Amino acid sequence: MVKDAKPQGGNWGARAAYWDKNAPAGESVTDDLNQILIGLTGIDAGDRVLDLASGSGEPAISIALKVGARGSVTALDAHAEMLSGAERRASTLGLTNITFEIARMEELPFDDDKFDAVTCRFGLMSSEDPVGALREAQRVLKPGRKAAFMTHGNQERNTLSNVVEQVVRDVLGEREGSSAGRRLRFSEAGTLQEVFTAAGFENVGEREIRKTVTHERNTRFWRGLLERRHGPRLEALRAEEVAELNEALEMAFAPYLSDDQYELLSTDMAGWGTA
Repeated sequence: MVKDAKPQGGNWGARAAYWDKNAPAGESVTDDLNQILIGLTGIDAGDRVLDLASGSGEPAISIALKVGARGSVTALDAHAEMLSGAERRASTLGLTNITFEIARMEELPFDDDKFDAVTCRFGLMSSEDPVGALREAQRVLKPGRKAAFMTHGNQERNTLSNVVEQVVRDVLGEREGSSAGRRLRFSEAGTLQEVFTAAGFENVGEREIRKTVTHERNTRFWRGLLERRHGPRLEALRAEEVAELNEALEMAFAPYLSDDQYELLSTDMAGWGTA
């Protein structure tokens, strides 16, 4: 069995089962975000791409479908358990152009000038050395090719995350602690662009991505996020405590209900640069 690379923040090995449980069976259900990274890096058929902190396969699976049989994707994560969902999805889709690598993004086990693009979706926030990670991304990129990283946006402009975390604190007495600080490290304008510049990328850019996400009435749409972030805590709850938590979440989301749909704001940040 492949062992984890040197641990990074977030206790990802213990949380991996909850990510795997909530991963899609095959193609992405949030492919719009993956397509933004694909577009920013100019990924095309036949390209060789490195996806960092791939976890359950976002955006690695979408990229593998884009580059086709002539291309290839290396899905890298520091924790072997986190990649189990990506491997399952790739097998379901019959993808043979994707390989899996266990390593830290700050110490990439690849030669210089190897990849046509480097991507990362919601992984840079957990890096012990974000500038170092981006320097490594630049090193393995072919000259003139691009990297694009996506991070979470402002907490107040992410309704699902904001409401879930507030209810968890109110009902379970949880404190946000260091994990919340890591999650929001690059949520403010300019911060993601700064690390790209510090790492030596050229033609650096950044933009905020806002959208409205809808969910049907009478669905516990918050369950996936809740389990990914607080799975071990939830497992320890009694049935009545789970019911209390769900009732509190339903009440907290009630103001966002319009007719038979919840309308929630979602905000992310994308940064990019050229090697």
